[in-house]
Amino acid sequence: MRPIIYLLLIGGIACNSPMKNGQEMSDSNNTQEDATENAANSSSENASGGTANAGSGMAPGEENSNVTKGGNEPVSNLLRFKDHKYAIVSKGDGSGRSITIADTDTRIDSLKADSTTLHDVKGMLEKTAIEDLNNDKNPEIYMFTYSQGTERTGSVYGVTYENGKAIRIFSGDIDNPELKGYRGRDSFYIQKPHVVRSYPVYGETDTDATPSGGKRVIKYKLTKQANGYMLKEAK
Repeated sequence: MRPIIYLLLIGGIACNSPMKNGQEMSDSNNTQEDATENAANSSSENASGGTANAGSGMAPGEENSNVTKGGNEPVSNLLRFKDHKYAIVSKGDGSGRSITIADTDTRIDSLKADSTTLHDVKGMLEKTAIEDLNNDKNPEIYMFTYSQGTERTGSVYGVTYENGKAIRIFSGDIDNPELKGYRGRDSFYIQKPHVVRSYPVYGETDTDATPSGGKRVIKYKLTKQANGYMLKEAK
């Protein structure tokens, strides 16, 4: 009797083993790969659960889309330049926001992305743009954030790519705190070859609702520095 019991126990263990045979593992891997590929190629979904604004009607290098919010946070966007696509996701709160850019070369591997993360981001990401302002054939990604509240102080974050490597674009003169009559309420946009900023100009006695100085427009030019790139006011 004992040998028979042992054989039955061994057979039961084999049937309940977590190991899969070769065909089962292959089918499982294929299913996972198909799901990953569908998610990567979809222009309507992203890892954060929001929707990405792919803007497929625009030519490569000309995309300039507002980001789409997935609830309150995070926000996301998808931009394209030639054979590359850039998935942009911002997340976090006022004490620790970040922006991650995932670069995918669709000629090599549509499932592999090189990621770059910017930390300590001020304000909520509201708009992104991809351009080549200095005509070096490399894309620049500009991300425009705004503080919450009535002042809506704007900030600009940027990254350019050289030989597939991400290089930071520093905001430079945009961070000048000595702008005459400035109380925030920024508006940023791209007008080649510049990043353009406009804001209402206030007199000393003006209320927030009644700026008396009209609007000031400042143009910033992308310039190369020893440690990267910087936006400098165009004179």
